[in-house]
Amino acid sequence: MKLGGGILFTPSLRLGLMNDDNVIYSDSGKHDSVVAVVNPNFELSADNGISTYNLTYSLSKGEYFDSEQDNYLDHALGGDANWELNARNRVTLAGSYEDGHEARGSGFSQGSGSSLDEPETYQEDDIHGIYSFGAEAAKGRIDLTLGTGGRDYDGGDRTRYRDRGADYASLEFFFNTGGKTELLAEVTRRKIDYDYTDVGVETLNSTETDLLLGITWEGTAKTSGTIKVGSRQKKFDSAARRDSTGPRWEVGIRWLPRTYSAFDLLTERGSEETNGVGNFIDSQRYTLSWTHSWLERLSTEASISYSDLEYEGSNRDDDLDISSLSVKYQMRRWLALSLGMELSDRDSSIDVFDYDRNLTFIGIQATL
Repeated sequence: MKLGGGILFTPSLRLGLMNDDNVIYSDSGKHDSVVAVVNPNFELSADNGISTYNLTYSLSKGEYFDSEQDNYLDHALGGDANWELNARNRVTLAGSYEDGHEARGSGFSQGSGSSLDEPETYQEDDIHGIYSFGAEAAKGRIDLTLGTGGRDYDGGDRTRYRDRGADYASLEFFFNTGGKTELLAEVTRRKIDYDYTDVGVETLNSTETDLLLGITWEGTAKTSGTIKVGSRQKKFDSAARRDSTGPRWEVGIRWLPRTYSAFDLLTERGSEETNGVGNFIDSQRYTLSWTHSWLERLSTEASISYSDLEYEGSNRDDDLDISSLSVKYQMRRWLALSLGMELSDRDSSIDVFDYDRNLTFIGIQATL
């Protein structure tokens, strides 16, 4: 919808009906429920050829027919502004805010979802700026990013030890080797500070430093993607917690054997903040997906993923497998139907964290 002044308004609505056979992610005492999800989205955008602006808002409401205590209402707001000052200088400002939830049995309540009366809720925010120097077609370009963010839970004294913030900065250098292929080098530093630490508990405050080298390309034969490999150092403020240096990588590759068929490989290794056990999570994640258009209006997407999650400083080690299959039928330009299923299984060295979960769904998406 054109609102005047070059501003476009794009609303959309997703309606979903799901059956979840393990609402609280538990290996014992699990129960199932049908879930109705309503998800309206709104976007404002403007582009004058020199600068672009985007503002998005999303609301997601979930109603559990047989487990009302798991109902949730999430909000997400995001926006960015991009200015091209001249051929060599560009600036981007972006921010996001989420009023979200962790389902019972996920996040900090893994293995103990039945002990909660309702999902955990939190607020998460991020704001960052990017300064880019160098013309798009130049041999060399530099991106400098500065940002800050944090997550705060709503449990008061019970959850205050989870609240944290992070300040981060990164410097990326791109070297154009010709065509649409670039070599890159990246240095990122992130300072993580927790708002509160219990008496007698060593602080989880830490500093992470990433050093990465890589390559990014697009339109080369039938593939495009980015590969970055290097190391991450995690150094804790407390001498009682063991520092760590290990491999770090980010890989995203798309292969198009046909114009109507695409394979995507995503893998990443890094460290994640702990959700209650150990010092941090050394995570390795792998996802392979296949999207195929069988007819002009009919397409499918299948994916499999595997995650190896080692909780450093404890004896917990999880293997998480998730597979999914969905079918989408584009009835009209503005109306699409979808149905599918997702199967997940977590095998942990600590039995209380084991679970398997089957989710089936049908959905409708409508836009102008």
